[in-house]
Amino acid sequence: MAAFADTLRDELDAVPVVDPHTHLRPDRPEAGDLADIALYHHVWIELVSAGMPLTAATQAGLPHELADPGMEPLDRLRAVLPYLTHLRSTTCGHLLRTLLEDLYGVPGGELTAANLEAVFAAVAGRAADPNWGSHVLADRCRIVKSLTVDRHEQAPYGPAIGKGVEQDVNLTSGKQGPRDSLLRIEGELGSDLRKAGDYGEAMHALGRDYSRRPIHFVGLWLLPHFSYVVPTEKQVTEAIERARADRPLSHQDLSAFTSYGLRNLLEGMRGGPLRTIQVIVGAEVLPPHRSLTHWGPEFPGALARLAGEFEDFHLNCSSASDLYTQDLAILAKHVPNVSVAGYWWHVLYPFYIRKSIETRLDIVPANKIIAFFSDAYHAEWCYPKLKLVKGIFAEVLLDRVTRGMYTQETALSLVRQTFHDNPARIYGIETRPPPPDAPVRRL
Repeated sequence: MAAFADTLRDELDAVPVVDPHTHLRPDRPEAGDLADIALYHHVWIELVSAGMPLTAATQAGLPHELADPGMEPLDRLRAVLPYLTHLRSTTCGHLLRTLLEDLYGVPGGELTAANLEAVFAAVAGRAADPNWGSHVLADRCRIVKSLTVDRHEQAPYGPAIGKGVEQDVNLTSGKQGPRDSLLRIEGELGSDLRKAGDYGEAMHALGRDYSRRPIHFVGLWLLPHFSYVVPTEKQVTEAIERARADRPLSHQDLSAFTSYGLRNLLEGMRGGPLRTIQVIVGAEVLPPHRSLTHWGPEFPGALARLAGEFEDFHLNCSSASDLYTQDLAILAKHVPNVSVAGYWWHVLYPFYIRKSIETRLDIVPANKIIAFFSDAYHAEWCYPKLKLVKGIFAEVLLDRVTRGMYTQETALSLVRQTFHDNPARIYGIETRPPPPDAPVRRL
């Protein structure tokens, strides 16, 4: 079995990977400096939680992915150093140290007052190399295609990084009330929404527009209290009126608005070939940037009803709440056009990754499982996340072979299927796998 363990890890190291959800810049996927890496928002929020003042590393009191920090990178990093020790136990701290050690040669991955400027210079040197980002993705991670959801309309997309779009259909969020949410949606649609017909026409037109764009999916961040209903236009208009007046909205108001918008969006998309919808659920972000898990008992049924009405679309789903681990797996087992992907936000930790992998392998047909997406803003963070996932995937598969659940051939085939073939098929991607003699670096 030791020989097979090596074979399995070799297969995981060599497999070409499709990453269907990132925030990478297509023209510059690498980090600009060490602060971009060390203050990634998952790390930043742990530092704040550990006692770092909210504005110590950013004047806005927000992670740099959301607002210009208004401070010099080295000053931001010096402010972080006293609090990094508190991240010795966390997965985010481990991932940061892995990144710094493996990609930049920092001993133990530890940032200290003594080595900070040297590490800063090393990262700056790599960032100045126009090939560094593609090297990290293609050579260190063997990621052959990434899809980014951030809007980079002026940047060139190409064979390595493609595009998806995210569409908001919610009249509330943890950060915005009904009126601000409505105004945000109006701004995105470029339409003044006064009644249901205005909203329906704008969403239908947007769907037609998406169907003509060179994109791979439309992403939806659905709220857990969402119920998929067939509302009347009167109900939708009343919900819009209440939102504009910034009055509290009922569960029925929120579900009527979302269901009506979704139905019109997807009907509009039926005019073209695009059929992949990326659904993420299970998180709510409160001010200033405090993300919580968020679960609701009606959501699995709502998603099943949406999938049933639009059987010509494929819903690829991921959750930030472990409470949805079984729910989404059962949906993917019973509903032909639902599949599962990755480990989003609050489940990207070893215990929950293993639980997700085990649950999906037990329940979901193998052609409906996507093993990984990075959700990374810079190429460098793809590396430690992928290393973590591959290590746990290897442990699970090896255990199942040892117990006689899988043959060795089955275990090896699942690697290629879940890391490459399934996401490539579901997201309509043609990839160019590395040549057989390309060097493979063990993650």
